[in-house]
Amino acid sequence: MILNKKIRQALEQASFEKITTYILDMCEFAVKDYQRKQKKFPNNEPAISGILVKKYMQEQRNAYKMSGYIFDVEVQENYTGYGKYAGRADIRALLKSDFIAEDVYYIVECKRIDGSNILNERYVDEGVSRFVSGKYTSPYGKNIMLGYVVKDIDVSANTVQIENIQNLKPDPCMHGHFQSLGKRGVTNYYTCVYQNQTFNLEIWHMFSDLSNVV
Repeated sequence: MILNKKIRQALEQASFEKITTYILDMCEFAVKDYQRKQKKFPNNEPAISGILVKKYMQEQRNAYKMSGYIFDVEVQENYTGYGKYAGRADIRALLKSDFIAEDVYYIVECKRIDGSNILNERYVDEGVSRFVSGKYTSPYGKNIMLGYVVKDIDVSANTVQIENIQNLKPDPCMHGHFQSLGKRGVTNYYTCVYQNQTFNLEIWHMFSDLSNVV
């Protein structure tokens, strides 16, 4: 059965909201669990992502009514031919939905944040730009950046710095305004719409404070 466009878009939006809420909740869950156990995350992006997905997102799916979704890490992304791929997605959120004809998914690109200009630049140049340039696919026109805040900083002020960095890039497709969506648990989160060359791309920017467990 082919669903009409409005119904399909409503279902896709509901799924995106479930995924983003789940990520926010799992970041808080992980921090509280590590605090309780007096454990520390390694100060390493792939390691943090691996723990977050394997230990929390995958194990808590049933408890949070997320059994209709699959979360995995380090997934090859955007096949370019001859056995090669454009990149490797840090986290993939795959929908198991009967209204989708083929496998499409959301990508969560993860970067450490410590308030330094070096990591802020990396967040933009090796994170946001991968979506805007099309290196990572965005079949729904939405994707997610997840910043692991590894030092005790003013997250809101640092977000302004990241916005300034992207808006100073010569490519106008990198420009956009961060609109705050509030705070949930340990995470401040924002949305930003980029005028891609072929379509409008919405990225949710999530900055999770892991500073006391790293």
